[in-house]
Amino acid sequence: MSTLWIVHRDPRLRGALAQLGGVEAEAVLGAPGDRLFEAARPAEVVLLGLAGDFEAELEFVHKFAARLRHASWLLIPERGDVAEVRRLFDTLPAEILPFPPDASALRRRLRQALRRRRADPLSERRARDALAARFGRWFADLELPEILRALDPQRSRLPLLIRGEPGTGRALLARYVHAFGGTTGGLFVLFPCEPTSTAGDVLAELARAGGALEAPSSLTICLEEVHRLPPGVQRRVQSWLEIAPPAVVPHASWLRWVGTADDDGEEDVLTPGLAAALGGLVIRIPPLRERPGLVEPFAADAALAWAQNHGERPRRFSAEALESLRHYPWPGNLRELEAVLFRTLASRPEDPIPAELLAFGELALPVPARPAPPAAAAPLEPAPAPAPPAATPAAAAESALPRAPSALLEEGEARRLAGAIAHEVRNALVPIRTFAGLLPERFDDAEFRRRFAEVVGADVRRIEGVLEQLAGFAELGAPRRTRVDMAALLDELLEGHRAEIEARRLLVLKELDRSQPFAEVDPAQLRLALGALLGKAFDLIAERGDLYLASKHSPTGLRGGPAVRVLLRFHSPGRVSPLGAVEGVSLEETSLELFLADALVRAQGGILTVDTTDADETLILLDLPA
Repeated sequence: MSTLWIVHRDPRLRGALAQLGGVEAEAVLGAPGDRLFEAARPAEVVLLGLAGDFEAELEFVHKFAARLRHASWLLIPERGDVAEVRRLFDTLPAEILPFPPDASALRRRLRQALRRRRADPLSERRARDALAARFGRWFADLELPEILRALDPQRSRLPLLIRGEPGTGRALLARYVHAFGGTTGGLFVLFPCEPTSTAGDVLAELARAGGALEAPSSLTICLEEVHRLPPGVQRRVQSWLEIAPPAVVPHASWLRWVGTADDDGEEDVLTPGLAAALGGLVIRIPPLRERPGLVEPFAADAALAWAQNHGERPRRFSAEALESLRHYPWPGNLRELEAVLFRTLASRPEDPIPAELLAFGELALPVPARPAPPAAAAPLEPAPAPAPPAATPAAAAESALPRAPSALLEEGEARRLAGAIAHEVRNALVPIRTFAGLLPERFDDAEFRRRFAEVVGADVRRIEGVLEQLAGFAELGAPRRTRVDMAALLDELLEGHRAEIEARRLLVLKELDRSQPFAEVDPAQLRLALGALLGKAFDLIAERGDLYLASKHSPTGLRGGPAVRVLLRFHSPGRVSPLGAVEGVSLEETSLELFLADALVRAQGGILTVDTTDADETLILLDLPA
């Protein structure tokens, strides 16, 4: 049976309210300070009469509002006190009926409140089931007692800090804890933190979320990448956690704070104060490289989920494909693995799916239809490759043995690699050094501080990208060569730049050999090489520039043997120097991408050549074994 609490200082008026309401529910009547409410069954509806200075009633609401977060509140003040009641009870989502209330109106409101269904609608049930299924795939192999503590409803108000590398499922875990940790029916808000975020930005998001709550409910706000907030904003958030939340969420019966951050490390910029304030519960999610046993069951579960969600027959990945997935470094962790699996399933009908069809690399964007290029821009024939030096039989035998790309670096190439790294890092450090020198004299300039944080953040991420490239390159093993459709791979990689092509109005011409397109290479390593080359090409091509991409089978194109030849030709403001012509740098750009691509191509037994023409064109030519 539903429970109704009728609260008033005057016992005669308590009885009058019960009579006016025609109470049929299990009712508990008492004064605001009566101890009987502490032991009573939680109310579905609270009918609170207001009198005097409202102090006793305010204390009653302060004491019981959190416990009765799902209850409906009806406040009964004197008619002349309505405005003051709205001011004093500002955070309580309640309906106000002036005293004496109309009996029929009071009874109607009580019936509506008492009959309100508490069950979740079907849409919420489906969403919770999907969330639980995804959580099961991502965390099936982990036994983290901290997760169980975070799901304990008795701890549902404790702040939570989730640490881990990007892509490990930090936001997914936060959503799961919200949905299954005692806050059912509440609102979950994800706020992506940036170095330029202000306390006002966080307050605005809280106010927007509070306005979306139509009934008493809990609110979980997840500060994603909270360590990226400026120190001053972190201190402001810390005060909200430690003292009181901002008064901008009047309909939240309580507010739970969750922060996601990178693993502890030397470059961790989460202030100690905010780390301690968020650290009521701390969960660390290990990266995928520490969980190698998860890859195979994750792939199987993902394939089954994909089939169920899209009405397709279940498919599986071949043993070779699973082996390839296990040996890939996965710098993007489970998010990257899931994206590769889903993209592969979406684009290929094979069962089982072979290793060479795994869709590694950046996700492609939808492709709008494009008109045929004008006749004046007819594709050019690929330029012939410079003849490589003759190889001795011993050298040829050695080159036939698969070796890791990093193992092929010769002594002289270490200087080129060091020069390329130095060029990238130096370019990023120049603006940091400049802004740092100006900071003392312009510290009071808020716009300068904002710009400082923006520039430094971008350049730090650039340096991090260089280090991630190098770390991924160093971890690559010996290539596992198989048949790869080069035309399909080039199509796929080019589609990953479709949005950029459209936005910058670039002209891209393709002439791909689809009759004999297969090369004998490691698909993952070649994807990295071609992705780096295309990325560098698009970096160098000017607005409204052009790119010519061609592939062609050659029966004697590689040391006298069959090859697939790939050509990139483009105009750029600063021509790229031939490999080795300038130590580590081109005329205007670093050649780090070219250096790594060259090592990856040589690891496949191929040859990469970079050259320039008198027309300020850059030519990048690959010969790959076929």
